[in-house]
Amino acid sequence: MNALGRRGLIGHTGFVGTTLKKQHRFDSFFRSSDIDSIANQDFDLLVCAGASAKKWLANQQPEEDRAKIGKLISALSSVRCRRFVLISTVDVFLDPLGVDEFSSVETVGLHPYGLNRRELEEFAEQQFPSTFIVRLPGLVGPGLRKNIIYDIYHQNEISKVDSRGVFQFYPMVNLWADLQRVMALDLKLVHLTAEPISVSEVSEDGFGIAFENHAVEYPLSYDFQTAYAAQMGGCGRYTYSKRETLQAVRSYAQTELRDAPVTGENE
Repeated sequence: MNALGRRGLIGHTGFVGTTLKKQHRFDSFFRSSDIDSIANQDFDLLVCAGASAKKWLANQQPEEDRAKIGKLISALSSVRCRRFVLISTVDVFLDPLGVDEFSSVETVGLHPYGLNRRELEEFAEQQFPSTFIVRLPGLVGPGLRKNIIYDIYHQNEISKVDSRGVFQFYPMVNLWADLQRVMALDLKLVHLTAEPISVSEVSEDGFGIAFENHAVEYPLSYDFQTAYAAQMGGCGRYTYSKRETLQAVRSYAQTELRDAPVTGENE
C-alpha cells in the first residue's frame, strides 16, 4: 500500500487500541508479538498505544518492562511517518498533583513504569517530524477490564480499594474525536484530563452503591491538569467535568455485563 493516506495502529488488542479500532478505520495493525514486522514501513499517520498499561507488573518486573519498551523503540527506529501519535500516561509524573503540559518531568525517584514510558516519549519526540504525545489518566468506557471503576462494578477485591482515593477517569468514547482535535490544533503535547473525583463518589453517584472503606493509611490522589482545556472544549483546567465523568460511568454500568467476583492482582 502506498504510504499516502496509510494509517497504522500499534497495540490494537489492548483497551485503548480496541477502542480506537471501533472509532476509526486503520489500514495496518501491530501488537507486541509482531511489532518487528513494522520495520522500514511508511505511514501518513501512525498511532501508538503499544506500551502496556499494567503499572503494577512494570514496577514488579522493571527489567522486563524496559525490554518491552526497548523492543518497541527498536522497531520504530526505521519507520517513516508524517504524523505520529503516542498514547502516554499521567504516570510519567512522580507527583501528579497540579501538573500540566508545561510541568517538567522529574525522573529522579520515578517508578519504572513512568520512567520507561517517559523514555518512549523522548524517543518519539526526536524520531518523527510531527509527533503528538497524548497523556491519559484513568479510563472509563465499554470493554474496560481493569482499574477501580471495573473493580467496584464487578465487586472485585474491593476490600483493597480505599474509598477516600481521588482519581481521574477519561471517557474513552471521545478518544478519536479528541485525537483529531489535537492534530488539527497542532498541539504537540496534550493532557486529556477529567476533573478529580473520589472513589466513594464514583461508587455512589455513578453506580448507586454506597461505599466506604479505609484500606491504606495514605490514599492516592491525582490532579492531572491541562493548559488547553478551552481549546479542547473543556473548562477551567480539565478537558471533562466531574458530571461528564459520572455520565460515562453510568453509561458503562448500563452496557457492561456484570461478571461474578474475580480474584487475582489488580492491573
